[in-house]
Amino acid sequence: MYKLVVIDLDNTLLNNEHKISERNKEIVQKVRSKGIEVIIATGRMYISAKPFLKELALKNSAIVYNGAMVKDVETDNTIYHKPINKEHAKKIIKDIKDEGLHLNLYQDDKLYVDKDNEYTKRYEEISGIKAVKVNDLSELEIVDPTKLLIIEDDPKLHLYYQKYLDEKYGDIINVTESKSYFIEIGAKGVNKGKTLQKLIREKGIDKDEIIAIGDSYNDIEMLSYAGTGIAMENAPEKIKENADLVAPHNENDGVAVILEKLIMN
Repeated sequence: MYKLVVIDLDNTLLNNEHKISERNKEIVQKVRSKGIEVIIATGRMYISAKPFLKELALKNSAIVYNGAMVKDVETDNTIYHKPINKEHAKKIIKDIKDEGLHLNLYQDDKLYVDKDNEYTKRYEEISGIKAVKVNDLSELEIVDPTKLLIIEDDPKLHLYYQKYLDEKYGDIINVTESKSYFIEIGAKGVNKGKTLQKLIREKGIDKDEIIAIGDSYNDIEMLSYAGTGIAMENAPEKIKENADLVAPHNENDGVAVILEKLIMN
């Protein structure tokens, strides 16, 4: 008997227009009506995820920033936060800027950039969030930031810098990917799976009672940990290899189809 369903947003619950289809919305309500809790687990900022949480009428916990933060949806209170150490962040920011890469910095649920370019505009469009523009991120007064993110379209450069950061700073940060052009940087040990594990201990839920659904590299730990890990058809092959089942494409209401099969039937 399942007690919890954990769902990623982008390219999983959301279609390619960054919307929740009526069918997906309906299945979430049907699952909840059976007394099964539904939680969103996303790489997004909380403020960026919140419209979808409201649309689904969720009032429980939300895992955001790839597991670096858990929010109480009803009160907006922070339940858990594991940011990047300020001194570590400063060193990494300088390194990234020296390489001339585009960088997003997340602090106090705000997005900071120092380049007003096509990457900034694309991110604002995807996230629905307006970036705070500053002259130089390396001169920004920072506390411990929740996350850093590099945007790089070139596949070879993307892979190179992901490996570079992992090899150089792997003892102090976690490097992952949510989209083919996003390099996500969080504190060491931060991932959706570990945060999910922490949450269910408090809820008294066994991992075999969990369904987790996702599509990208930042979902691997969550899919591997859950009793039933489900990758989307649109996920890379490596993600599917770490899952128990594969749901149809996010453009074809894959979340609804697989949950109807596993829970409603």
